This record gives sequence, C-alpha cells and structure tokens, in this order.
Amino acid sequence: MTSDHDDPKVTTEPEQPRNESGETAPEELPSIWRNRAFVQLFTGETVGAVGVEIAQVAMPIIAVTYLAATEVQIGYLGMVEGLAFLALSLPVGAWVDRVSRRKVLIGANIVRALAMAMVPVLWFTGGLSVSTVWILALILSGAQVFFDMAYLAIVPSIVDHRQLGHANSTLQTSAETARAAGPGLGGFLARFVAAPILPFFATAGYLISAFNVWRLPSDEPAPREHGSRIVDEIREGFTFVWRHPLIRPLLISTAMFNLFGSVMWTMFSVLLLRNLGVSEATFGLIISATAVGGIVGAFSARYFVRIFGEGRSIAVAAGIEALLTLPLVFVLAMPRVPAILVVTVTGFFSVMMVVVFNVVQVTMRQKQCPPALLGRMTASLRMVMWGVGPIGAFAAGYIATWFGLTVNFAVALVGSILAAGVLFTSPLGRLRDVPFMPVDLSDLKRPRPTPAE
Repeated sequence: MTSDHDDPKVTTEPEQPRNESGETAPEELPSIWRNRAFVQLFTGETVGAVGVEIAQVAMPIIAVTYLAATEVQIGYLGMVEGLAFLALSLPVGAWVDRVSRRKVLIGANIVRALAMAMVPVLWFTGGLSVSTVWILALILSGAQVFFDMAYLAIVPSIVDHRQLGHANSTLQTSAETARAAGPGLGGFLARFVAAPILPFFATAGYLISAFNVWRLPSDEPAPREHGSRIVDEIREGFTFVWRHPLIRPLLISTAMFNLFGSVMWTMFSVLLLRNLGVSEATFGLIISATAVGGIVGAFSARYFVRIFGEGRSIAVAAGIEALLTLPLVFVLAMPRVPAILVVTVTGFFSVMMVVVFNVVQVTMRQKQCPPALLGRMTASLRMVMWGVGPIGAFAAGYIATWFGLTVNFAVALVGSILAAGVLFTSPLGRLRDVPFMPVDLSDLKRPRPTPAE
C-alpha cells in the first residue's frame, strides 16, 4: 500500500467499475470461506480448541478437589499463569516480526501438547502436586505467549483488511463455541474419568492445531533494516502503542480491567466448588453456560458496531462488563440455588461483553497498525494487559483469605468501573468509524520535538 508521500511516477490506474449514478462501485470481495488459508486456520483452531477446553475445566478441579489447594495457592496458580506474559511479551513480539509466524505457531503448539501430557503422567506416577501444577502452568503460559504473538499477527497476512472484522468475529465464534462445548463435556467426563486424565484431550487438540497450521502457505518475515537491533525494535513497537491516540487509552483501560478481572475470576472456581458446593459435573456445565455468552458476543459484535460505531462500542461493552460484577458482591448472601443461578447468568453476560470488546478492539488495532509492526504492537499490549494479571491473582488469594469473597468481588467491581471510565473519556468513546490507516513508521524513529523546536 502506498502513502500520500510516495512519488507518483505512474499516474494512470485501471478504471474502476461504476454504478448507474456514475459513482465508483465498491469492489465485491469473495467469501471469506473461499480463502483456503483462513479455512485451514479456522478448522485447526476449532477442532483443537474443543479438546483444550475439555482439559481446561479439569485444572481447577485438580487443584481444588484432588490437591486441596488453599485460596492462597489458587492465587499463586493464577499469578504463575500470567508471569510469562510479563517477562516474555516484548522480546517474543519483536522476535516474531523477524521469523516465520507459521513455524512459531507449530512449535508453540507442540510444546503445549507435551506440557499438558505431563499432567496425567505425573498423576499416574504419584508426582502431581500443587508445585508441579505451577511449573506446568508456567510452561504452558510461556508457550502461549509465542502462540498468541504469532496468531494475531498472521491473520492480517491471510485476510483482506476489509474482512478483518468478519475474520476476527468468525475465529472468536469458533473459540467461544469450543469454550461452550468443552467444559460441559469435560465436567461430564470427570464423573466417569479421573480429572487428571482429561489433559490428554488438550494434547490431542494442540497437535491437531499444529497439523493444520503446518498446512498453511509458507510465510516470510518482512525484510529488516541492516544492523537493526531487537532492543530498538522493541522500543519502536512500544513507542507506536504509547503515542497512538486510540491504542494508548485501550492499553490503560484493558490493563485495569485485567488487573481487577483477575481478582474476580481467580476466585470464581472457589466460589462455585467450595462456597456453593457444586459438583464437578455442575461446575463444567456452569462454565459451559457462561461460555455460551461468548458465542452470543461473537455474533453480536457486528451489531454493536452498527449501533454504536467501532470506537464507541468498545467503551459501551466495557461499561456493561464492569457493571456485571455487581451481582457477585451479594451472591453469598443469597440462598444456594438462586446464588448459583445468579453466578451463571452473570458469567454468561460478562463473557458476552468480553468477547464483543475483544472482537472490536482487535480489529481496530489491526486496522491502525502497519503489518511489519503487528507482532511488536501485540507484544507491547500483552506485556502490560496480561502482565498485571499475576498481581490481581496474587491479591485475590490474600483478599479472599483475610476479608472474604464478598470484599474480593467488591474490589473487582470498583476497579472495573474505573477502567471503563478511561475509555468513555478517551477519543474511542466519541469515535464511530475507525479508518484503515497505518502509521508511518518513520515517525516512530524520530525523537519527539521539544517545545523550543
């Protein structure tokens, strides 16, 4: 794509088709389902994600029921899962922009498959403990850093930018469908098969995903400047994020959401399994019911955009999500059955708003970022957004222990409302349409002028 500053050596362009009024008719794009590379990616992730989600429901069951982990230990588990994003995001994001993203996806899936397979192996040999679960969680989250940086960066390379919103919505629908079907099936299987065996399903899922990514066309990284250092490229990515008038408030708000969302979700399994005393099968069904909200959210994202616009729909979804924490503050004062119902309904709509938020904001970021900078932009965002998760998980363990779950959820509520306020007072809260307008990278390499200049 050329910019307004390119030297126009060629002045003639093929004439575009025009409609009856003489205006240029919009080019009709082929269906996204005729894009072979996208279908490969979609199929692999859909089939593989179901197995992953079956196993994911087993992890809190293993920790709370089999290993009798305390609230503090559950908090540590949530903290460990987020440490990799804090430590690895920036260097991995810069590295991903230098190499084949397809190969990164394959390698990350293989590592995750082996790590998941270790859970049943250690259980059979008597070596499974809270500490070993922490170690495996750290390995899994480290591999996920590599996978996520490459995954979000590869989508714009295989899909026309005008179909990014549709592609992101479709992939999110696939993921949320797996989240809806997997936990319920996992909870059901946990009644007949020991929960530590269920991670074998995740191993199969990751291998299926790796196979489908392997079938994608080979991709080559964009050429780098001679002598460019990875430290300079990391700085370039973070500078882009921090100077961007739309992405910076998104970074601040989402980091706050993830901090206080971690406070809430870390204790979600404890609330259900321990305080409300639901069975393993019921726990899986509740997680599946909340995940159905993700499917609804993926389908609803386009309607939010039509009603509120691309920018405002991000702020509106965040505001609704923040208010949905309110019922959890009062849930322990309710009778058991109504409390379970309230938790389920709250989880459903909360996940729905999270998915609407994610689909729209990811599309906005991809439209505003130059292709060569996608990995580093994602890395800069993930380091901050997800890096605060361990802090929230750590805090949740101690807040719940010292003050109880009610105070824990109240803290999450106040923080989420403040996070939504950042978006409503930012340009995103006033913007309807987000143009496809990558920033000139040369602007990022020049120092910001001083007032004297």
